[in-house]
Amino acid sequence: MEPIVCRVPADVLDGEGEMGTEWFNPKRNKTIRVPVKRVAGRWEFFYGGELPVKDGTVAELRLDLDAIDNEVWRDRLTAQHEFKVLDEGTTLLVGLSDRVHVKWEGLTPRHFPAGIPPGVSRWERIRLGPVKKKVRGTTRSGSGGSRFATETGGLWLRITGIDRCELFSGMILMPEGFPVHEAISLNHAFTLLSREYERHRISNTGNVYTRIFYEDEDRCWYPLDDLRRGVQAKVEQKLLRALWNDIRAKLGWLPIPPPGGR
Repeated sequence: MEPIVCRVPADVLDGEGEMGTEWFNPKRNKTIRVPVKRVAGRWEFFYGGELPVKDGTVAELRLDLDAIDNEVWRDRLTAQHEFKVLDEGTTLLVGLSDRVHVKWEGLTPRHFPAGIPPGVSRWERIRLGPVKKKVRGTTRSGSGGSRFATETGGLWLRITGIDRCELFSGMILMPEGFPVHEAISLNHAFTLLSREYERHRISNTGNVYTRIFYEDEDRCWYPLDDLRRGVQAKVEQKLLRALWNDIRAKLGWLPIPPPGGR
């Protein structure tokens, strides 16, 4: 049987100094892998003996799902939930590093309380479009085939288990006058815009969580990553608070959001 690996900060082992920062800190990387084994209701070092770890240590266990013998608890940790965050037609801002033309259109740094990605000199507006789904049907000629049907679109937050949060959307409507009218996803939309306005870049991919912004009720713009990280966001936002209150009410607990920028 393979040992279960418990990842703990190196400085929480007895004799290794004081614990400098909290465990769920995206900047922390001083961790070690400790193989452990469950023995008589307690975790022990895989090769024998007690774990010399300080009381109050927070760690992360990675184990086979089959090792969890409580079916209800296992289902709760692997359940998937979806929450609609933004409606179809909502405008989003995409930050681009255009070295030829600067385009802010009345926006100023004060409109971005959470900060602006380095190098952004151009803002383009995109909109959340409908969801297109392929369905089987009959063509006008009477032969079998596939066609596309549209459903109400928007932006959703998908939570899987306790530590995986991701955003997904329907079609993306590109800026007016842009050569391509629609994109199939936020990533696709960013790539198309980057190819057009960031021609100095070798690669035209980017982190849509930090480069695409939504508008809150205070008329300020915040990165999509705030929606995904939820309780870790640094700026108070009404939309964010309402979303995560809804999540807590439905799940009975709050997931551990991923570190920013991932």
